[in-house]
Parts: sequence; C-alpha cells; structure tokens
Amino acid sequence: MADAVRNVLESMVPELDALHERGLFTRQELQEVVKRRTECEYAIRRSGGKTTAADFMRYLEYETKLEELRQLRMKSPRAVEAAKSGKIRRKTKGKAEFCIVKRMHFIFSRAINKFSGDVRLWKAYFEFCKSHGGSKTFSRTLTKALQLHPNKPGMWVEAASWEFNGHRNENAARSLLQQGLRICKKSAELWYEYFKFELLVARRMQLRKEVVELDGESKVKYSAKIANGAIAKVVLKRALEALGEDDMEVYVKLLQIVGEFDEGAFKELEQDIVALFVDCKKKTEGSDDD
Repeated sequence: MADAVRNVLESMVPELDALHERGLFTRQELQEVVKRRTECEYAIRRSGGKTTAADFMRYLEYETKLEELRQLRMKSPRAVEAAKSGKIRRKTKGKAEFCIVKRMHFIFSRAINKFSGDVRLWKAYFEFCKSHGGSKTFSRTLTKALQLHPNKPGMWVEAASWEFNGHRNENAARSLLQQGLRICKKSAELWYEYFKFELLVARRMQLRKEVVELDGESKVKYSAKIANGAIAKVVLKRALEALGEDDMEVYVKLLQIVGEFDEGAFKELEQDIVALFVDCKKKTEGSDDD
C-alpha cells in the first residue's frame, strides 16, 4: 500500500511545482495539500473492506474546494504577474489550469471501479463531467454505466438527456428511452420522462414553425399532429397500460408534466388526461360504494 501511495504522490510533483510557479499556492500551502492527499489516499486503500464510497467522496470534496480556491487565485496580482512571463506560461501550460480537475477524474474512475454498484457515485461523476466540459469522458462513462446498470431507470434518463440536450439528437434520445423501457417496463420514472421528452419535441416543433412563419419562409418539416402531441398521446396510452389505468396518482403526475409547458400548448392532450382522470375517479368511487 505504501508504495502505491508513494507513486501517486510522486506523480503530483510536476503539477504542484506548476501551481507554485504560477503564483497560485505557496510552498507551505502545497505541503498541506500533500499531507491531506496522503491521508485521503490511505483512506481509500484500507484493506479488509474498510474503505467506503464516503471515503472517496470526502477526497473529492477536498479536491473540489482546492479547485475553487485555484480558480479564485487565478485573478490575484501574483498569479496575473506570473502569467505575463512567457517562460513560466510555457512551462506550466496545462498543468496549472487543469491538474486538479484531472486528478478528480482519476479519483472518480477509481471510485466507480471499486464501487460500481453505487449509483450515487455514477451520478456525481456525470455532474462533474458536465460541469467541467468532459463530454468525451462523460459519453464513455455513460456507456459503461448502462452496461453495468441496465436495470437502473436513472441511467437511461441521464443518457437520453445527454443525447437530447448535449448532442441535440432527438432520435438517439428516443431510442435510449425506448430501450430503457424494454428493460424497465414498469418504471414510472422512465415513462414520465419519455412522455415529457415527446412533449419537448412537439413544443420545439411548434416554436420552430412560429419562427419560420415570422421569417416568411414556407419550407419547413412540420407535422401538425406531432406538434399537437400525437406521439405523446401514444406514450400516454402505453404508460397507463404499464403503470395502471386505475392509479389516479399517475394521471396527476402526467397533468403536472403537461402543466410545465406554456398554457394552451397541449390543450387537447390536457383535456384528454382530465377526462381519463375523471373516469378513473368515478370507477374508484363506484367500487368503494359496492
């Protein structure tokens, strides 16, 4: 264990030197960094199954605060002055800016390898990748997560969201949600997300048509049925079949999702859900009377 920790600490030397030369940390402060990292490295390597996911999270919390401090100090007079030196800039390029983030990737990768069943760790890593621009790493991590946890609805939702919002790929997002539902047929979370996704697609189509009409253009791929929520209506039907047509909470949740959009955007669909909800309530009250 000691040799492994020593190797990790030795790999830090170039980046710590870079942080010092750029005027971001003093030698005394960096000694404290080494001390804290040493403690954390030993904590995540305890034998006999004593290491926990919380040990990794504490390590990552420390590195997060360190990175926040580094970013603040990038604007300090000392750091600005050091950055003016071409020699220092060339020598420290990439290390002073990204060394802490790279180390956090390294810690996360070890954490999810050791605790691959901890979904919270995976989601924390997803958020970290998104906030630090690691799109390629995020894509690889998502793929690995889906391979290991195909029965976790949240993983499919995360992957679909990334394709839809990150890559603007509606077809890939839809495919992921459908694939997830083939595996997690009774997942309320996935059905709600799929329903919301089709409403988002429809709403975007409505807004695109409005913009095109304002610009006076006539050629646009537009389907009035889809824009009015026809696909979402199909998803609604299948969701009720899967989750239970006699469960009033399902109707309430679906109405809440429609309510997240502009008023009147899906008026007909909203009326359909209300009618189904009323029928469900009548049946429930009727069975209670019996």
